[in-house]
Amino acid sequence: MKKIMILCLSLLICGCANEKKKETVKQTTYKDGEYETIANGYGGEFQVTTTIKNDKIEDVVVKEHNETPSIGGVAIEQMISNMKDNNKYDVDTVSGATKTSQALKDAVKKAFEEAKR
Repeated sequence: MKKIMILCLSLLICGCANEKKKETVKQTTYKDGEYETIANGYGGEFQVTTTIKNDKIEDVVVKEHNETPSIGGVAIEQMISNMKDNNKYDVDTVSGATKTSQALKDAVKKAFEEAKR
């Protein structure tokens, strides 16, 4: 009986101490549009067009680039797919194409910075 009383008092104390605080959620909104940015990849600069609509990545298009097709080119396609699926630019880089991957992430990040209201 004594153990039950101690358990009940412990739960009561923990329940009172764990009071939930109201947190203000700051929601960032972005202007819809197409944003042109430059990425500096392994094979040099390439242009990226990021389309943002309703605060989401609608599309990312990489214009002509000099990345190795079987490495950087594949990485670009994978990353664009991941960015659109996860609606964020900060996705995992592709192993073996780190410079190209980081360049694409930076370019899409710049687009979001330009789109901030």
